[in-house]
Amino acid sequence: MNDREDYYTFNEYMKYNSLTPSEEDYIEMIYRLSLNEEKIKLKEISDSLNIKPPSVTKMIKKLESKNFLIYRKYDYIKLTNMGEIVGKRLYDRHNIIYSFLQTIGLKEYIHEETEKIEHTISIETLIRIKELLRFFKENEEVLIKFRNYQNK
Repeated sequence: MNDREDYYTFNEYMKYNSLTPSEEDYIEMIYRLSLNEEKIKLKEISDSLNIKPPSVTKMIKKLESKNFLIYRKYDYIKLTNMGEIVGKRLYDRHNIIYSFLQTIGLKEYIHEETEKIEHTISIETLIRIKELLRFFKENEEVLIKFRNYQNK
């Protein structure tokens, strides 16, 4: 993939991601849970992601082998320093996209749309969205004009 302007399949664009979307979801959720509690229980992850405990255990072991977390069987799960850094980045990415979708007026399925977008968005696009959100915050009259335009 030398020229980013050439066309490729979706899989070709995504093959350089070091984490799968599922791995990202787990790390983000563990980070989200760790904002309230340092050591997370496997059941909390299972409940939060609506996934059966055996599947959670399998993914937790995989993420531990990649040094994103520490897993103490029958006790707790805790992010490593690298896990915290990645978790915060994923958490921030989620919140930026969610905020953007709210700003443009999406109301239904906003969480689902956020989930779909967050695993495919480039850092450059995310930065541009963040700048746009900041622009709207600093120029509320423009956002009001946009909302009025939408309501016509």
